[in-house]
Amino acid sequence: MSKRSCMGLMLAAAVLAACGFYMTKQNNVQLGVGGETPWLLIRTDGSENKVFLWQDEEKGYFFLPSCVKNHKIRLEDGGEYSVRIDGELLGPGETFVWEENTDYQLQITDASYEQRTYEVAFMESEHVPAVFIETASGSLEELHEDKDHEEAGKICVVPENGSTEYQNDLLRISGRGNNTWGYEKKPYAIKLKEAAPLLGLDKSDRWQLLALWRESSKMDNKIAMDLAQELGIPYTAQGTWVDLYLNGEYRGIYLLAESVTVGEGRVDIYNLEKENKRRNPSIRQETEESYTEENSKGYLLESGTDISGGYLIEKVHPEHWETDESGFRTGRGDHFAINGPKHASKEQVAYIQNCVEEIDQLVQRGDPAVWEKLDLATFTKLFLVDEISMEMDAGCASMYFYKDRGDDMLYAGPPWDYDNAFGEYDSSDGFYLDYCGSIVNNSDRQAISLDWYQKLYETPAMQNQIKESYAKTLPFFEELLESGIDGYADWIRASVEMDNARWKSTREPGDGSPRYENYDANVSHIKFFLANRLNCLCERWNAPHEPFTAPANGKTHQVTFSVYEGVVETIEVPDGAELSYTPDYDASKYQGWSYRRSGAPYNPHIPVYEDVELYNAKWE
Repeated sequence: MSKRSCMGLMLAAAVLAACGFYMTKQNNVQLGVGGETPWLLIRTDGSENKVFLWQDEEKGYFFLPSCVKNHKIRLEDGGEYSVRIDGELLGPGETFVWEENTDYQLQITDASYEQRTYEVAFMESEHVPAVFIETASGSLEELHEDKDHEEAGKICVVPENGSTEYQNDLLRISGRGNNTWGYEKKPYAIKLKEAAPLLGLDKSDRWQLLALWRESSKMDNKIAMDLAQELGIPYTAQGTWVDLYLNGEYRGIYLLAESVTVGEGRVDIYNLEKENKRRNPSIRQETEESYTEENSKGYLLESGTDISGGYLIEKVHPEHWETDESGFRTGRGDHFAINGPKHASKEQVAYIQNCVEEIDQLVQRGDPAVWEKLDLATFTKLFLVDEISMEMDAGCASMYFYKDRGDDMLYAGPPWDYDNAFGEYDSSDGFYLDYCGSIVNNSDRQAISLDWYQKLYETPAMQNQIKESYAKTLPFFEELLESGIDGYADWIRASVEMDNARWKSTREPGDGSPRYENYDANVSHIKFFLANRLNCLCERWNAPHEPFTAPANGKTHQVTFSVYEGVVETIEVPDGAELSYTPDYDASKYQGWSYRRSGAPYNPHIPVYEDVELYNAKWE
């Protein structure tokens, strides 16, 4: 046979194989009806994962991952039952084609003629990869009982193209976060069996699954990460959106994020924890002896002769400090957790505590020598991320610093935790929506806030660095407001819609409810916030720039004011306009105007991007 003939056969075989693979992928969903809850078996290239029907009080949903490329669902073979969809009998192996925005009646009759009926709708993700996690127990009950509970399991990562990117045992899944752990949609931390570069992110065995519960646009953390990377902050954690399925239950859209931890591909400084484990077998055997004093805590361990680094420390809330294993409190009452080394010896705690105390004294005196101990570049850049976004927790919690071995400097970062940023947080005085507001101080939280930002902002060195670094970010924001945010919104829109359907019956006003009901209105709001915020900062820092423009479509929306007795007034407001008017009321009888859907108090800085109701409750 000639070489040309051989190549022709190989090409034909490749085409047939590709067609076969395509057809397999196009018919990769099987309906299973045995057991208590119907499920879909999602067959992809190299993996199989179940997705169970999720039900609220009204109806059930099958939430399909993005790797499913058509609407065909095949009933499983075998089983002593009959299945009807909208009254039509579906035989074993037969195919049903579902349509969007359509409710179906799924009726299952078993061999004993017992009947189960479900009202079912189908929703499908686009673009966003899926992460399937199975816990060893097959349940989430114990995992959700306490943030510190953990469980082994299995993990499978499936991108939109249907390939199985990663599939392995999962050493651990546990809860994470502080206030965010209190919501129904939980955030998680996971540890893989071996380090892997998931979905284009840097290789590691430790990952975070951020629930984005309080993020109306689902973009706050992602945009903050993008900004930090644009500024060049070392070791900035990156993230990518995923649809999370736990034991076959769809949990919603998450941000799979790199962990802020010491290690290669993360905060790449000297790993003092590894050294402590080498010197102290008691750590691995979990027999190490801890100590707690008034202003410090850690472990009674053997230390090496060089304890100058590396350290990863975090400014934390006082009540959260109580649960940290290693940490210290400064003479002025600021609380720090030592995340690296996790098992810090008494000498190591004293060393890094003394470093921070020295810096704090220089800061309080306004001594320019502070920049011999505190890195100007990273601190300025972290300041910009926090100041531009008006992060609520800036200086209070989730604020990291690191110090490497043999280096006298304390560096700021990496930035972390921005779900209460970009105008997301509502306070009774509207402090976090004052677009021209003050340097990142925390209003009512100042008593527990590290005040370094405010003190250092007055130094000429930082002022000059801020203006220079801020001016360089403006092209980034031009692109972000012109197309970047809209591109992100289009990418995750289908997943956001699934997430909203999944959690709509759980949300209560004031409990992380999105600011607007319509997703595009929430997207417009983050653009509105940024445009107004950047215009103020350009003026503050004398940065020449054409004014940023907030979105507005030329239409109007109805704003309704109501009380217990009924509607007080209805007015028309242009799209994107701030609501500067509210009806007068008797303050001795009513509590004040608040937004009906979110429960947040009325704020004149919040633009109108959809019909809205403000309610004034009576005093009880």
